[in-house]
Amino acid sequence: MSPSEQAPRQDARVTTGVPGLDGVLGGGLVTSGVYIVVGEPGAGKTLFANQLCYHQGRGGARCLYVTLLAESHARMLANMRDMAFFDSALLPESVYYVSGFRTLEEQGLPGLLELLRREVRNHNTSILVLDGLVQAQEAAGSSRDFKKFIHELQVSASLSRFTALMLTSSNGPTVHPEYTMVDGILELRERTLGVRSWRELQVRKFRGGATLSGVHTFRISNDGLEVFPRLEARMRRTQPPDPGSERVHFGIPSLDALFPGGLAKGSTSLMLGPPGSGKTLMGSSLLAEGLRRGEQCLYMGFYESPERLLHKVAAAGMDLGEAVKEGRMHILWQPPAESILDILADQLLSAVRKHQVTRVFVDGLSAMSQAAPDSARMSSFFAALTQELRLSCATTIFSLETPRLFGPALDVPLEVGPSAVAENLFFLRHVELEGRLRRLLTIFKLRDTEYDPSIREFRISRQGIEVLPPFAVALDTLLTGLARHRSGGHP
Repeated sequence: MSPSEQAPRQDARVTTGVPGLDGVLGGGLVTSGVYIVVGEPGAGKTLFANQLCYHQGRGGARCLYVTLLAESHARMLANMRDMAFFDSALLPESVYYVSGFRTLEEQGLPGLLELLRREVRNHNTSILVLDGLVQAQEAAGSSRDFKKFIHELQVSASLSRFTALMLTSSNGPTVHPEYTMVDGILELRERTLGVRSWRELQVRKFRGGATLSGVHTFRISNDGLEVFPRLEARMRRTQPPDPGSERVHFGIPSLDALFPGGLAKGSTSLMLGPPGSGKTLMGSSLLAEGLRRGEQCLYMGFYESPERLLHKVAAAGMDLGEAVKEGRMHILWQPPAESILDILADQLLSAVRKHQVTRVFVDGLSAMSQAAPDSARMSSFFAALTQELRLSCATTIFSLETPRLFGPALDVPLEVGPSAVAENLFFLRHVELEGRLRRLLTIFKLRDTEYDPSIREFRISRQGIEVLPPFAVALDTLLTGLARHRSGGHP
């Protein structure tokens, strides 16, 4: 077997230093592999390659970065000096830059190949980056010459034990026939929908191990690239633990009396209702009860800032501020402006695991769903999210705002049916009765426990939430009239 036909070692991986990417790649790049990173200008290819080099350089590796572009190395380094991964102390011993632009112009691909081999030997290189493969392709006399160049580079990588990344712009076909010779292809791209844009990564090809399939979101910040693997692809496909006899209550005696058996620990509940119906206070009461029992709790919100939330719940008799200071109550606040779905999921699940949270309240499911450019994805995403929360034994409530302010009808503004999201369903609403606006509560479904399905009024005061006894005939008459009116009859 020739060196070029030898398969890369399965047990050796090159970590990239890009958070989340090694998980997508199943551990990192395979040692001695040759990879192409493709993407339009500005997609993040050069930044990614440099981030990998400085990460490997800090670990003792020697990295050779060869450019075929007219841009000077001084300008490239100036653009990276503010990046967290950049370390001038690694220059030029651990990270060494070479320009192959003139060599390619004067000597073509054979001269460039000789330059790469010589510099790899001189610097004992373990990581080689060739930035500007499209220039090499254009300099090739034919497709056959370009294939030969890639083949010879693969032979050198196998013999000299270095891992190579070749960066190229996606002009024309995303994947050229010649690219099928390499060990892997990573594509970076930017998507736009209306005025909104986001970045995606996809592993088009990868020899030597399993990868997470499909498209994954990434972002660029002062820390460099950060990849957020698609939740559905990395979801743990194991059976959630059996909570046994463990049950969870809201800590509101009149509400808990409607289902004395309590919610199953680790279950997911959906609380639907229009603005002002009491969803935030009802969900927060579950957290307040958990704090009283010494549990770790988490609130994730999109509309109420932390200060406003604490003030709001304090006015209803729930003091969560001390628990926040003590580190038992955790608040994640994300303004609902161009959020990225997988980043939100990563923030939530990371906090749950880090702090061993047992009660979670996500206040604003509709805001989270708006973070998905493709609404068709929501069903699989929420199935994966609730599965991960169950595996962490976190009892979770999602609030979902309904568009109808009054009346008995229920409109669910979500692409996925409520039953696919939650085992338990609570419906809060307003109704005008006897000249006063009242709040009503109905339990639609509770899994594995008996409950009272009657319509109940509840009140919010400085003493907290109180659920009142069942309504008299007056309410039944009003609701019947509203239903007839909606169907075209006369109340």
